Amino acid sequence: MSLPRHIATIVLTLTWLALPIASQAALPPAESSPPIERSPAATEQGTALATLSIKVGDEIIPYPVFAIYLMPGERRSIEPVLETQTSRFEVAAAGGTLESVDSQLLGDGEQAWLWTAPDTPGVYPLTVRRSDDSVMMTVHAFVMTPASDVINGRLNGYRLGGYPQQALRGQAIYDPPEGFVEVTDANRDTRISPHFTLGEFVAKQRSDYPKYVALRERLLLKLEMIVEQLAEAGYQASGLHIMSGFRTPWYNASIGNVPYSRHVWGGAADIFVDEAPKDGVMDDLNGDGRIDVADARVIYNLIETLSQERWYQPFVGGMGLYGPKPGVRGPFVHVDVRGFRARW
Repeated sequence: MSLPRHIATIVLTLTWLALPIASQAALPPAESSPPIERSPAATEQGTALATLSIKVGDEIIPYPVFAIYLMPGERRSIEPVLETQTSRFEVAAAGGTLESVDSQLLGDGEQAWLWTAPDTPGVYPLTVRRSDDSVMMTVHAFVMTPASDVINGRLNGYRLGGYPQQALRGQAIYDPPEGFVEVTDANRDTRISPHFTLGEFVAKQRSDYPKYVALRERLLLKLEMIVEQLAEAGYQASGLHIMSGFRTPWYNASIGNVPYSRHVWGGAADIFVDEAPKDGVMDDLNGDGRIDVADARVIYNLIETLSQERWYQPFVGGMGLYGPKPGVRGPFVHVDVRGFRARW
């Protein structure tokens, strides 16, 4: 099959990451807020890719808007990638400390920066602009509230509960989160990728603001890939309905779910397509006149096909197929980025 634009970017990126270029050796690994500059929603079918890509920490971002999540004082590297010609870039930060990497440590014409997050939790927009044509990307950097601030299972009054004391099978991905993103009435509509906003991933439990979430950047990259693949396959999909994103340990236990659900770490989403009509239920994707598990299987099979590709390995994770529960919910698919294959 032909490679969609996002996938082609990933393939080229994996090739780029394998090259022994000087800049990769030079950059160290990743470690009251100003107003948020809102970016317009992606309205077309498919993924709204930018005409430039940047590498922030360990992730390649090919979108005009995205979000990263880091601790107070944590550092992230920023560098343009996959440029076909020498271009100059300008990077600006609405807080924290931004430093240029010494050009002597980089290859000819290359640029890179190190950004140190502020000590105060909040959202700090970073912008990357290519000087030649003024193409710009916005990265909303969410500085998290440390998990050490959780007292008796609550963070600023918001009920989180407690994480398991031991990581599942000793795997680091099951260590408790270091911090949580604060969600307020003012920032809930912030775009964290072209098709998704921060508020879509908040746990379904009832509470006043502020609320808190854990999120993994790679999950958003995977969800955007799924949106694009649906569009490439001819389905009407300007986005995905996030039926369930982050779950607090307390809420996860209250609905009887397993304690090591990837939802609790912000690395999973239960999704379906809701376009025609927009009624909060899966669309009839297979056109048989019914809304049932066969429609969820359309999404499931599409992702399963992707998972066979070598370039897909960074996005490997769990996937579950769920049929409808009449009067409760429709069919959906669970996806996550746990780093190893699981199916149910």
